[in-house]
Amino acid sequence: MQNFVYLFALFFRGLTIYHVECTMRNNLIMIGTEKIHLIRKPRSIRSILFLTYSSIIVIGIVLLFVLFYLWSSNVLKTNASNSISELSSSLQNQLDLEVQKLDSVSVSIMYSNLITDRISAYETTKTDNLTSGSTEQSVRINTQSTDLYDILVALVGPSYPVQQVYLHLLSGVSIGVGFDNSQKKLDITSKPWFAALNDNRKMKVLTLSTSSNGSVSLNNNDVSLSLSRYFYDKYNAPVGIVEVKQNYNKVFSSFIQLAKDNPSLEKVFIYSTTGEVIFPYDSSEQDRQIVNHILHTSNNFSSDQRTYFSDPITKNKVLLTIKHSELTNWNVAVMISNKTFLAPLNKFTKLAIFVTLAILVFLIILSYFASKRITSPLSSLNRTIKSISLESLVSGPNVELNSGLNEWDRLNASFVKMNARLKDSFDQLLLSRTQELQAKMTALQSQMNPHFLYNSLATISAMAYEQLHEQIIIMCDNLSDMMRYIAADETSLVDIQTEVDYTEMYVTCMKLRYGDMLSYTIDLDASIQQVQIPKIMIQPLVENALKYGTKTSPPWVISVSGRIVGERWIIEVMDNGPGFDEQELSRFYAEVREIERNNVLPSLKLHGMGLLNIYIRLKLHYNNQMLFKIRNLPDRGAIVTIGGPLSSKR
Repeated sequence: MQNFVYLFALFFRGLTIYHVECTMRNNLIMIGTEKIHLIRKPRSIRSILFLTYSSIIVIGIVLLFVLFYLWSSNVLKTNASNSISELSSSLQNQLDLEVQKLDSVSVSIMYSNLITDRISAYETTKTDNLTSGSTEQSVRINTQSTDLYDILVALVGPSYPVQQVYLHLLSGVSIGVGFDNSQKKLDITSKPWFAALNDNRKMKVLTLSTSSNGSVSLNNNDVSLSLSRYFYDKYNAPVGIVEVKQNYNKVFSSFIQLAKDNPSLEKVFIYSTTGEVIFPYDSSEQDRQIVNHILHTSNNFSSDQRTYFSDPITKNKVLLTIKHSELTNWNVAVMISNKTFLAPLNKFTKLAIFVTLAILVFLIILSYFASKRITSPLSSLNRTIKSISLESLVSGPNVELNSGLNEWDRLNASFVKMNARLKDSFDQLLLSRTQELQAKMTALQSQMNPHFLYNSLATISAMAYEQLHEQIIIMCDNLSDMMRYIAADETSLVDIQTEVDYTEMYVTCMKLRYGDMLSYTIDLDASIQQVQIPKIMIQPLVENALKYGTKTSPPWVISVSGRIVGERWIIEVMDNGPGFDEQELSRFYAEVREIERNNVLPSLKLHGMGLLNIYIRLKLHYNNQMLFKIRNLPDRGAIVTIGGPLSSKR
């Protein structure tokens, strides 16, 4: 029962921990400067139904198990206790039966008139022989002795139910029948049972004796149980003592066999009311301590008892059953450890717990599927709602629930109607959003046109001042091609190779002005050349690098590289100028944060918009998948990195 309670305690503890974890997961903790706000997320219907069904099942199963366990354990304990009591009674009856054989033989001799007459004649003849001393009297004594022996043999019987019979005459002669067929002189006062028998001549005395020399042997085959009592002549005067003996192992054979067949029995004792241990014969000091403890803790030795008892040696709790024999005035004590006594109950408990847990798990699984059956239509509807996107809302088909539950089907029908109404609204919203995005991109694209034209005219003016007439002609031709590229409206996306060709025309124009003081390198992987990117992305970065790089003494070196890293295209523009001023970088990132916070484009202006324009167009086109980094190199110069996914959804 304790194991069962412990297992269910663990089970409920697991449910509690699961509930706490669910509660913690369903709670959002927002920590502010002054307060902690706790917002609880509602639990699902499935979890509520499952926990409710499971709780009802667990409580019901536990109550039924406890009631059944209490009833069955009481029955098992009662049956086991009765079995031990019946075993003790059986042992006591078998002992009485063996002692009854001894008593029957002694009574037959005591009440035999033939024995009485032959003893009187034997004693008279013996007395006369002592007076006359003739040979004829000696022959008569032998004849009387032989007759007495024959009568004893006849009374004992041919089957010899006992081992030995002694007829001890008070005159000092002992006649034996059995294994010892002898006639000898004996001082009966030296016998161990004489004092007790002489104190009460009407009683019988049971004692243990050895086969020879009066010494105690540890071999049970040398030990006998003796029953002694006085017998009287026809005048009711004591003339001798009858001693009937039986082998110890035969008298206590049932006890010996029980000890062999039932090693689980703690102890089996036979003891007298004075504390003498009759069985086992070779009892130890610990056995005698246990018997003395029983005598001191028991109140009444003449009645049967059944109680729990603490073994004074092992300190274990044992079941003690005592049966009292009126025939022998001995007590039969059977001790069985509480662990052995409750072994069937413990086995039953384990089996019951296993079956109960199996039933419990089975019912909980059924409750889970029942709650799932009820809430699965809601889960399907929830998945449908979560899967709604702009594409599915505009062109996706209506999904029929067909749950078989009227409430869920009606809810799905309402959702379908709401979805139909939302389609019209999203069509208008999508059109407006597309027009707005296109307008922003056009505005930013248009912003780059005058910005580039302004810078180009400024360069031509500087070249004219330096009287670089041929270079001006070449630059004007390149400028014409570049203006056609910028003004082309076929598409807002171009491949990177086209964008690099446009950038190279710009760098060529700049070399016409600066000559050998300016050098550039373009390193473009073949895998990146056909990737589509927004127009006019690389040239403003080169222009910005040239603007700040020429603030130092030549030579000026500009490097353009492109590659694919993972699922992203990367373009890097590096110069060997002084790098970006920290204040300018702080001002740039402040404008970026302002744009992301307000979602409003800055006012169009010519100066200081190159890098910010590129950042905004990347953000509009790639959203959070865009890459834009500015960093100064350790020695000198700076590097600007832009990038985006290889395939993007605008």
